[in-house]
Amino acid sequence: MDDVISLVEHLDRVPTSWARNMAARLNRFVSGETDDVAAALDLKTARGKRGWRSASLVAARDAAIREAAETFFPALKPSQQAKELAAALLRYQASAWCIDQRQQNCPYKASDLHAALWLILTRVDFALSAERIRKILVTS
Repeated sequence: MDDVISLVEHLDRVPTSWARNMAARLNRFVSGETDDVAAALDLKTARGKRGWRSASLVAARDAAIREAAETFFPALKPSQQAKELAAALLRYQASAWCIDQRQQNCPYKASDLHAALWLILTRVDFALSAERIRKILVTS
């Protein structure tokens, strides 16, 4: 708790409005106004909306999908990249992923397609359809 109090005191001295807002939010927790840090920081998610942790993981997965398509299928159109990547994800998820998902670190070399698939599935643990991957590839 001392670290949180020190952080609030530090943020109070930072001249930006963001820092002052964060200090005020943390003060709600420190003062006992709420015992829920997520509520104090306004991290609670409205019904039907994706939480910030989930949104962050999905964004990381989408970035990994874009990078994999660009790296391993550069000559193909987005729809073809999506089909190839979706098929590769399904094959990997049905086979090596059963063992690889327990690994803390990627068991493959960075230049290997399996490394990209491992990264994608460690962010969100399910394979996507080719159509969903295509939508990810054409939107940034």
